[in-house]
Amino acid sequence: MALLCRLPWLQTCRWGTAQTGRLTGCCMTTGTESYVDWTWVTSGTWMDQAHSVSPKPGMVLLSTPLSKTLLERMWHRTWPHLVADGGATVLQATAPELLPELVLGDLDSARPEVLQSYRDRGVEVRDLSHDQDTTDLEKCLNTAQKDFACKRIFVAGTFAGVQGCFDHTLGALNALCKAEVQGINAALLSDDSCCILLPKGRHCLTAPRQSCCGLVPLGGPVRVTTSGLCWDMKACGLRFGEH
Repeated sequence: MALLCRLPWLQTCRWGTAQTGRLTGCCMTTGTESYVDWTWVTSGTWMDQAHSVSPKPGMVLLSTPLSKTLLERMWHRTWPHLVADGGATVLQATAPELLPELVLGDLDSARPEVLQSYRDRGVEVRDLSHDQDTTDLEKCLNTAQKDFACKRIFVAGTFAGVQGCFDHTLGALNALCKAEVQGINAALLSDDSCCILLPKGRHCLTAPRQSCCGLVPLGGPVRVTTSGLCWDMKACGLRFGEH
């Protein structure tokens, strides 16, 4: 029962002009106006101006495509910067002038010469190949929390249907679930969409106008109430396999 009470739901959106919306989880429809603030993720405006969030969110770079424009904007508004294995190759090809605090993983994807080039420039490269029970993304999220005390983390890179590997997408969602249990608010961010995990409770988002927004009952049935969306829901039950 305790597990069912914490079943999450997923918010996905595409960038545009912002409009504030609120999403209310089950058993949280009364009481004070206390929300988990997700506007640091869902507001596209911070991409175009100095971001005021303090402390800065951390950043994990995946080994998937990401535009140089988004990479650079995120880089200068986040700290620390952790690169997941093959993400080192992506970073060197996209923005070789940027140096992360750490490159880590089981190091089976990044080219050896790329890793050596970062070592030569003073970047720590951490081989965690002894741990085959977690993904490179999970390793990065765990390290960001333990070594840098990160509570908010952007995970940058294409995450939806990566090169036809849907299992990688599911693995990223599972990493968000595990991070939430550890007290980390993590968000997947790519050039055209973002994805965040909303556990039981009340949440405030800046939902972009004229954009797609999807709520997915990840893990099991949930009951959702929203305000500020085009089509709001009131105590609406969401569950896979049902209408």
